[in-house]
Amino acid sequence: MNHKKWMAVIALAVTALILTHLPVSEADAAASASDFQTQGSTLVKYRGTEERVTIPDTVEVVGESAFENNQKVQFVVIPKSVKRLDAYVFWGCNNLEEVVLGKGLTAVDEYSFAGCTGLKQITIPENVQSIDAQAFAGCINLTDIYIPATVTGIAEDAFLNCDNVTIHADEGSVAAQFSQKLAEQKNRDPLVTAAPVQTPTAVSRPDTQATTEPVSTTTPAPVATPVPGNVLGSTIVVGNHALVMVHPGEEKVQQGYTEPEAGQETGEEQDITAETENGKIPEWMYYRNQSVSAVTIPEGTTEIGRFAFSRSSLRTVTIPEGVTVIDYAAFYHCDNLDNVILPDTVNTVGAKAFTHTGWMDDFEENSMDDFLISGDILVAYKGNLPEVVIPDGVRVIAEEAFRNHTELKKVHLPASVTDIGNDAFPEGIEIINE
Repeated sequence: MNHKKWMAVIALAVTALILTHLPVSEADAAASASDFQTQGSTLVKYRGTEERVTIPDTVEVVGESAFENNQKVQFVVIPKSVKRLDAYVFWGCNNLEEVVLGKGLTAVDEYSFAGCTGLKQITIPENVQSIDAQAFAGCINLTDIYIPATVTGIAEDAFLNCDNVTIHADEGSVAAQFSQKLAEQKNRDPLVTAAPVQTPTAVSRPDTQATTEPVSTTTPAPVATPVPGNVLGSTIVVGNHALVMVHPGEEKVQQGYTEPEAGQETGEEQDITAETENGKIPEWMYYRNQSVSAVTIPEGTTEIGRFAFSRSSLRTVTIPEGVTVIDYAAFYHCDNLDNVILPDTVNTVGAKAFTHTGWMDDFEENSMDDFLISGDILVAYKGNLPEVVIPDGVRVIAEEAFRNHTELKKVHLPASVTDIGNDAFPEGIEIINE
């Protein structure tokens, strides 16, 4: 292993550890509190002009676009209280140079750091399990990232146009396999470390310097966009894990980060019948479409593609018998979609298919039941027991339904279960067939 690269990784970890222990006065902490617009435990928007920011430890979710296009922030500490970074959190923060991620995170969401051209090094903490689509796309100056063995899913375009990045990973891990793949594409040697680099375990607010300069709202320069429908999904198996890979379309991307433009219409919401191609609603078909309200999926449809309705204004959907596949993130962040009935022909529900829908959010916040079940399909679980008995009658278990429940040690499956999605359960649990 290259000695200089190994020393660089150690230096990165030590620097992050030192930075998380910098003191701060009570006055500094109080003065910056008004910079954070929150709703409950969600940070909705950072409105300050500080160069060095520590997110309050009362925050559990950093909401979508919370720091988007902030041209002042250079250093951010995310405390261990934060469990989720939503999409586009630091999109276009060109001057962001350093980020300390807390150990509460379980995922780096899509486009989280896209376009952070000042970001050079980052350590992904233990407990993170996925790095999603274009999470670091366009971070053209990113040179070093440490990814722990807990990460079992990496979107292939997670590091789109990060031509100088070196992925530091444990031998045999999914990240090491991913690094090898990148190396083969770029004719470079992957860096695989024999032991993990220490990740900071405590986070304190660093000293900050006040500034009165306004936050820039400059929109990132436009970039080439992949043709909708050319984003294909595949899965490779590494050890006992299923690694979901996202393959960008063939159209060449010049620089930065991309986002499909299909379906971005706005206007009066309409009830529509979804368009299909060969029995499938194409990937990204209604992505960010703000003109759809009620959608009827026509008879003969067998598959709803990846991101097909993601981030749209969809309120109701009728899914007919005959649909067998609801692919990755098909209804992701359809915030107004409050109810879903799945037909008994469905045998695959992809990861994040209904994440951040009103239906899923209501289950997580208000349901007295630990299981979200539609028909005979178990879509999600929110309990915290080490041993779980799957209800009798469940036929399909969705991808990643139990994935983040590391407390889970044993699962009892009824005879009715016929299909279990990729990464439905965390690694190493005991599965008992009743």
